[in-house]
Amino acid sequence: MKQPLIGISGSHMIDQGGPFPGYKRSYVNDDYVQSVLEAGGIPVIIPFQEDEAVLKALVERIDGLLLSGGHDIAPQFYGEEPERGLGEIWPERDIFDMRLLAFAKERNIPIMGICRGHQIINVAHKGSLYQDLPAFATIKHAQSQTAGLPTHSMVIEKDSQLFAMVGAEEVMVNSHHHQVVKEVGEGLRVVGRAKDTVVEAMEGTDYPYLRTYQFHPEMMRHTELNKVIFEDFVTAAK
Repeated sequence: MKQPLIGISGSHMIDQGGPFPGYKRSYVNDDYVQSVLEAGGIPVIIPFQEDEAVLKALVERIDGLLLSGGHDIAPQFYGEEPERGLGEIWPERDIFDMRLLAFAKERNIPIMGICRGHQIINVAHKGSLYQDLPAFATIKHAQSQTAGLPTHSMVIEKDSQLFAMVGAEEVMVNSHHHQVVKEVGEGLRVVGRAKDTVVEAMEGTDYPYLRTYQFHPEMMRHTELNKVIFEDFVTAAK
């Protein structure tokens, strides 16, 4: 069986110093790449650009789509004004990711979203976000230590695909975010929450394979949770 091509949505890194200040570089964090490789897939970085036809042609060549992390999502896409806790936004990338998502759905290929990708999928399905951690979020969700270290628990719905994959009702996850799902989008179901009720995982209810994670399984590369999540995704893409 051939190794599936997994497209990973890219971002820009802008040089803050050195010989080329302001220079843009296309990139994704290496943990995404390594997690796909370790699960048996072939990672392909999809660089940010605004040519819709090129994006569609790229998606036609991949077997699975992974929407990666990054900037906050512009609240204009879910009908709100910016609040004071909103971080840096990049509306053009929001459109880029939503186009990738739409083209992937046209082809019925497996889709996974992580952190920002989890939020983009919710917004694209007519959901909304808390722009900054709400008062009910009593757990520390902006982890300020080792990226892959699990720091808080997630409770999993027993009738979910995630429970079938993990085989446990509660697991430990890492946390690197301040935006949170508010209204759950159409065709999505919450299957994992932190104990302060923050949405940590969702699944599609009417799409063959749609998984979203607020935490960062790609950073937890030496855990069983990383292994089962990425192997399940890559296997579906075959």
